[in-house]
Amino acid sequence: MLTALQVEYEAMCHHLTDVRAVELPQGTLLDVGRVSGLDWQVALAATGPTNTRAALIAQSAIEYFEAEAVFFVGVAGALKDDLRLGDVVVASKVYGYHGGREGGDGFSARPVVWEASHRVDQLVRSACRSNPWALLPPAPGFPGQPRVHFEPIAAGDVLVGSRDSETARRIRRHYNDAVAVDMESHGVAQAVRMHEAVRMLIVRGISDFAGPEKAMADAAGSQRTASRHAAAFALRVLRDLRPTGRAPQERPRQHTAFVVSGPGRDPEPTAWENQPVIKEDEQEYLLYEGSGDLLREFRDGDVVRRQAVARVLPDRGSRGPYVWLRQVIQERSSSGWGSDPLTALEQEARLCIEHRGPDVVQLSRRADTATLALVWPADRRLGSPMGTLRDLLPSPPVPADPLRLLVIVKGLSTVAQLLGRLHAEGLAHRALQPTAVVMNQQYATLRDFGLAAVPPRPGEHAGPYQAPEQGYRFGSASQAGPAADVYQLGALLQHALTGRPPAPGLPPYRPSGSLPYSLAQAVTDALRQNPAERPDIHGFRSQLLVATRDLRTLPPQR
Repeated sequence: MLTALQVEYEAMCHHLTDVRAVELPQGTLLDVGRVSGLDWQVALAATGPTNTRAALIAQSAIEYFEAEAVFFVGVAGALKDDLRLGDVVVASKVYGYHGGREGGDGFSARPVVWEASHRVDQLVRSACRSNPWALLPPAPGFPGQPRVHFEPIAAGDVLVGSRDSETARRIRRHYNDAVAVDMESHGVAQAVRMHEAVRMLIVRGISDFAGPEKAMADAAGSQRTASRHAAAFALRVLRDLRPTGRAPQERPRQHTAFVVSGPGRDPEPTAWENQPVIKEDEQEYLLYEGSGDLLREFRDGDVVRRQAVARVLPDRGSRGPYVWLRQVIQERSSSGWGSDPLTALEQEARLCIEHRGPDVVQLSRRADTATLALVWPADRRLGSPMGTLRDLLPSPPVPADPLRLLVIVKGLSTVAQLLGRLHAEGLAHRALQPTAVVMNQQYATLRDFGLAAVPPRPGEHAGPYQAPEQGYRFGSASQAGPAADVYQLGALLQHALTGRPPAPGLPPYRPSGSLPYSLAQAVTDALRQNPAERPDIHGFRSQLLVATRDLRTLPPQR
């Protein structure tokens, strides 16, 4: 659902429940929620005016959410006298009225036209035959129910303020069946045109008559009423809309590592950041942008490391699973790690299989390159890769609310259970951070096994989540083991509680009286500087389970 103006946005947002904010990679903010009584997941964005802005935001939103349909809902100016304020115009066509050639003999139109598909046409006509206004309260100053007109609309980047203007005369001359004019519909139509399976509906409430009286009509509340009418009719159509059958389907879980090996050295590799699709041993992957280190390439001595969230591109029309894709390129025989980094990636794949970690989709190795793809869970509601703990952490100085804390603590207790299987073998992840924990409100897991396949080294996992024994100043780095995982889980919890992770120069964590004592004690115990004084992973998980019970007793935050 796209709108241009704030008043249009508010009219649509009024119908959403369970709303949460989603930020696209480009920075666009959307409210994502549901409409009572409907199964659709609805993402709502405000584009601002002009066709260009609407097209750019529509395009990025369609791709991010893999949209089934795009509705543009808002207000428009009437070009015909038989329309009334508050009426609704559904676009049967959208004319881009700026298309043409201008010369000495005047302006010659070269129309760019979008037409509603037959299925959308039938949905609109069916909605018109019913009573779409049954639940719409009457608006002051707008007697009776609004009428619905299924007619063409003209769209351009000019605000038409007079029917005697040159732009208005041009529309009447070349597009004389257009009954209304707006500034965004043509851009949205062009964005949707790039996605053949996506259906589009343009719904505009009449808020003025494209003349000098527009300001007076707006001041009288015409935009608010027209927006409410347009939103009500759009939701009436959405009630009858059915999925196309291409909803995301996660591939069945795989438990086999596919090993491919071959001699020779590849040509100089190209950075993943510059390639939307990469091919590894006949398997193609679509790379996704992500926050933090979810799309990253870095050098560690003579070793180049790459990682990204990706989607497997299958040979047939089915949808492939999402994966956590990593690649190691060893430029010389000595890497400085104390172990072969290519062999370490293979060893991590074996750990995943043996200890029920993320499922292995692909493991391949050539002379100097190893690639590992692990299953990344999919969000079935949105049809996108599941988010990470980073998406749930608050920003300072605002702490997390009790409900969000409950989700985080439950998720970390599940992660602690998985880490317990590693610790039983004397191994440890040692690289926990917000993007390493994949989770939403119902599910939590690890994206990989971190540094479990390589021996400890001084300075590993630098940053605010590094355990003291992993640094250069805390004796021998060989002490970094399972206790480091407990510290890092405690550091993640402190971030969730305070909005800030532990960091040099900041005071140690002090519990707040508003939090359950069990949760505060769990963080305090996990963040002890001496590894021997911390609880083991099973004791820490027990503390988290008690804290989960106590958090459920807190009153909900307004």
